Amino acid sequence: MIDLDLLWHDYLGISWTGALGVVLSTIVLYLFFSLLVHLAGTRLMATMGAASFVVLAVVGGVSARSMLGESPTMLGGLLVLNTLMVMEALMGSLRRVTHMLPAAVRRRPSVVMLEGRSLAGALHRRRLTESGLHDRLRAGGVLDPAEVELVILEERGSLTVVRRGDRIAPALVADVEGAELIPERLLAAA
Repeated sequence: MIDLDLLWHDYLGISWTGALGVVLSTIVLYLFFSLLVHLAGTRLMATMGAASFVVLAVVGGVSARSMLGESPTMLGGLLVLNTLMVMEALMGSLRRVTHMLPAAVRRRPSVVMLEGRSLAGALHRRRLTESGLHDRLRAGGVLDPAEVELVILEERGSLTVVRRGDRIAPALVADVEGAELIPERLLAAA
């Protein structure tokens, strides 16, 4: 005979206290890891190597185990997944209004290469090495740094490359950190 109490307690259900613990730990870990990714994110997400993958896999495993509590159940898992989705939606809404924050507070795209030469200070602020930038340029089809007039590291880690002979609209670089360094000849006429 099936022991419904055992089935509910050990595999399916969760107490109200357990549910509260799952939701609170999920919120705290989501906020903590969002902060970590924000601080190290450009480098971590931009140059996803084997070591970065291992770190993210371990972080995911530890987080999942920490969120689910002492005895993981199906309802606990559903609570974690739904809490993560709600937190992501809330953070997405928050990101849409961050353009109202002062530029010094929020992360902005940044000029990291100009006229074939990388800008060490900009790379350092974004926690990206010159060799990491070169890896990403090669992956993007750039075969010679001399063919590159401008490289902008975007907020999420992608690169915008303006090649020799191309121009970019001034409106597209208005909020870019280091835009004042871009020579007029690279800006398209309005």
